[in-house]
Amino acid sequence: MIQIKSKLDCCGCTACASSCPKSAITMVPDEEGFLYPKIDMRRCIECGACERACPILNKKTVISEKTEGYIIRIKDNKILYESTSGGAFTALADYILEQNGIVYGAGYDNNMRVVCKRATTKQQLQEMRGSKFVQSDLGNIFQDIKKELKEGTTILFSGTPCQVAGLLSFLRKKPDNLLCVDFVCRGVPSPGLWDNYVKYMENKYSSKIVGARFKHKTYGYHTSTMKIDFANGKTYYGSGRVDPYMKAFVREISSRPSCAACAFKGIERPSDITVFDCYEYSKITGKKDDNRGYSSIFVHTEKGGKILEAIKSHIEIQEEDVNSLVTENGVMVCNSAKPHPRRAEFYQLAEHYPIDKTLNKIDPITLKDKIIEKSKRFLFKTGLITVARHLNKGKKVEVVENK
Repeated sequence: MIQIKSKLDCCGCTACASSCPKSAITMVPDEEGFLYPKIDMRRCIECGACERACPILNKKTVISEKTEGYIIRIKDNKILYESTSGGAFTALADYILEQNGIVYGAGYDNNMRVVCKRATTKQQLQEMRGSKFVQSDLGNIFQDIKKELKEGTTILFSGTPCQVAGLLSFLRKKPDNLLCVDFVCRGVPSPGLWDNYVKYMENKYSSKIVGARFKHKTYGYHTSTMKIDFANGKTYYGSGRVDPYMKAFVREISSRPSCAACAFKGIERPSDITVFDCYEYSKITGKKDDNRGYSSIFVHTEKGGKILEAIKSHIEIQEEDVNSLVTENGVMVCNSAKPHPRRAEFYQLAEHYPIDKTLNKIDPITLKDKIIEKSKRFLFKTGLITVARHLNKGKKVEVVENK
């Protein structure tokens, strides 16, 4: 049976729980709010199915057919604005739905918890659009996907690299009717911390949250901001400089322990397509960047290439060198983010305090941060925000090189 000897060795993908023939494994939150498997020994028959399904215990060497690099952008301007980068996910998902397929991706439940959801219409895709910097709860999704694949349904599964690896390890074999799309991941904060933030914001604004965008293009693609919509009609904007949840994320205080030694880094991946940001569009292409967003993508398989070909009429696309995309946009493709030295203390405090008070004990939001944040609206309207962005470009993520 599966045993978690170190939290560095569990990514919370649910493959073990999904594979148990006796439903003896449930995913339960630890003190930080991350889900880990718990075994009911009264039901366990020690068959080993959970161990065989674990993508970390059974990590496979991935040899892609031939990874190709592209920069793409969806032509629909409304969808582009609503997307985190260039709308690559929506372009791919729309195509799958047009083939009478089903799309699985991260959305919200009625309590603003981030969960894996199922879409059969383009309207249902809307909440899947955009990054969610929370580890999504997969529930029993792997079992649902397996059943639909056996019925011959075309499925697009979108998730973190560890979730994709978990699904494929659970299935044991990658079916022809499954398209896997992962993204370059910096790390995943806990659902428990997100719940803390939701309660903090709802108390502060005396209203329920009805919508959240972690990287909204209010001030353009290159200066994205958290956007929260409330039931009372109010809207909140706050970047990683002043928003407590986003600051904890960008300062590497809140990610899952296994993210610091991610087992699924690298250019070669088990997914068909990998999506990530394209901040250095001008540097790579020599063309002007209009600050509306582009996506970098890797195509790893023939299946992924065929689908990219099928959506070409809906996107702007240009092929680029894979290594150039990694060098300019993808520091996290091959590396893990180095955790903050006071990460453990942060989560201990978060058990007892709202997220704003917790963060201010570890990495305070300063007066300077608040002044810079308030200047953004003026800088954006005058066009000076581009100059300010270039002046601040020297800051880089501190990484741990994955071997």
